[in-house]
Amino acid sequence: MERSTHRFNMKTALLIGCGGTRGEDIVNGCLDANYNVINIGSSKSSIPNVTNYTMHWDNLHIPQLHKILTNIKTNIDFIFFNQNASSLSTDSFTGKLKTLDLWKSVKHWTNSYWLSCQLPFTLIHTLEKNINKETKIGWMLSSFVFIDKKGVEAHADYSGYKFTNYLIMKNFNKKYNCFGINPDFTTSNSSQKLYQLITDILNNKQNINGQMFEM
Repeated sequence: MERSTHRFNMKTALLIGCGGTRGEDIVNGCLDANYNVINIGSSKSSIPNVTNYTMHWDNLHIPQLHKILTNIKTNIDFIFFNQNASSLSTDSFTGKLKTLDLWKSVKHWTNSYWLSCQLPFTLIHTLEKNINKETKIGWMLSSFVFIDKKGVEAHADYSGYKFTNYLIMKNFNKKYNCFGINPDFTTSNSSQKLYQLITDILNNKQNINGQMFEM
């Protein structure tokens, strides 16, 4: 774990899984909106002034997550879930699995469901004393939340996780200010659009009320 010195009298963003390249726009959006940034994930953010809690996703279970979260004493004004996990493919259904391979696959499937869906649920409830009704909470979703999306069935667990997160987001929106993002990383301006959306939300230039933004 590496810590940076927090800037006082600033709001705090807690980001999950934003240590990689695709998380940089989210991190920079938070920093430019004048937020302190804490990142929890398997990758350390290389951007200056970010507090990193790094671990292996496969070893992140409820007690370890609880320990990390209880070390966070500041109020949390923004939470964003950007972690991804997937274990199944078309071959998981059409191929022949030996007994040990089947058990291994189910174990990985269970862990990826925990990381994708149960972790956000656990984190939000664990941090209830650190957040309030003004806290903004976002999820990186996917077009695979739509059942008619081409190829959705080829990613059975991933698609299911994203739809579950969509429903989790909608339910938490009854208590907090929640939103989802359906990204399109194939467009040339996707990075700028993601950065701008985050800064607009944090600067209260974009209202959020349980909607999914199409990027």
